[in-house]
Amino acid sequence: MTSNMGKKKSTSKPPANVDASTRILVLHGPDEMQRRQQLDKLRKALTKEHGEVETFSFDGRNATLADVFDELRAYSLMMTYKLVIVDDADQFVKSHRDALERYADAPVDHATLILRAGTWHRGNLDKKIAPIGAIIKCEPATDAQAITWVTKQAKKQYQVDIDKSAAQMLVDRLGPDLMMLDTELGKLSLMVESPESPITTSLVEQTTQKGSDEDAWAIQEAILDGIISNRPGQSIEMIHELIDLSGQPDVLVMYFVADLARKFANARSMKLSKIPDATIAKQLKLWGPRQQKFFRALTILGSKPGAIAKVLDNAVTMDKRSKTGLGNAMRNLECFTFQLSSL
Repeated sequence: MTSNMGKKKSTSKPPANVDASTRILVLHGPDEMQRRQQLDKLRKALTKEHGEVETFSFDGRNATLADVFDELRAYSLMMTYKLVIVDDADQFVKSHRDALERYADAPVDHATLILRAGTWHRGNLDKKIAPIGAIIKCEPATDAQAITWVTKQAKKQYQVDIDKSAAQMLVDRLGPDLMMLDTELGKLSLMVESPESPITTSLVEQTTQKGSDEDAWAIQEAILDGIISNRPGQSIEMIHELIDLSGQPDVLVMYFVADLARKFANARSMKLSKIPDATIAKQLKLWGPRQQKFFRALTILGSKPGAIAKVLDNAVTMDKRSKTGLGNAMRNLECFTFQLSSL
């Protein structure tokens, strides 16, 4: 006769699942990339189930309960499904926990509530959310996890392979911050010799340095100053100086400029979705003076019909010309910068 005495009952829980049935999703912890990927996963599932999905964002530090609940309960004018996001939701949850528990008992069927917080304190709200949603802790990756993630992300997101030793070097140089690693992968994927060529240790060694974010910002700041002052010549002089001082390859500088163009396009799209500037800045990793200059330039470009789309088009054209040998990289960069003043 076999006895079950002394055997421990498993208390492990199945992993939280995010799908089209999710009505409340809590994303807590410091890793922004994991938060973004979980939100993207949910958005794709909802879009497949409901078609177009509208997003509404609130700053949890000053949003009222009425603001958030009114948006959740109101039907969209276009009768589309809604994602209602509360960022920095720590204090919001603390102040309105009882009301959130009552909402979890009977959530609306045309919207999902997303709570993004730095910390999460377990309690009765967890039990209420479990049947209709998920609570996911977004913890920083270890170095080993980051190396595995880089290998998968390169193939999935950028359709390029990366040598294992190159992934190791990338994490060694930048650390396991997935957002920073993803940005660097995007850059490296544009610099491989051909779509079939992998990212190698040689390429990482040449282009990825600690502090490369500061180099990128220096180039982007020169462009922003040119937009704000309407003096592109000044920007070009500054870019020449930065290239000479830092020794950055022309193609890498062009990536920094193209990255700024993509930030303009993404920020414009988020503003049209009524996402607060603070949330936009956080997603684009803009802080302090960077944030102020970026939004000043965005306002200037946004006041000119079609200007932001044109900036992105010009950046793509610049990159294509340089890669196909139509003019040297620096000349193409100068033309792009001058074009900003004529938009």
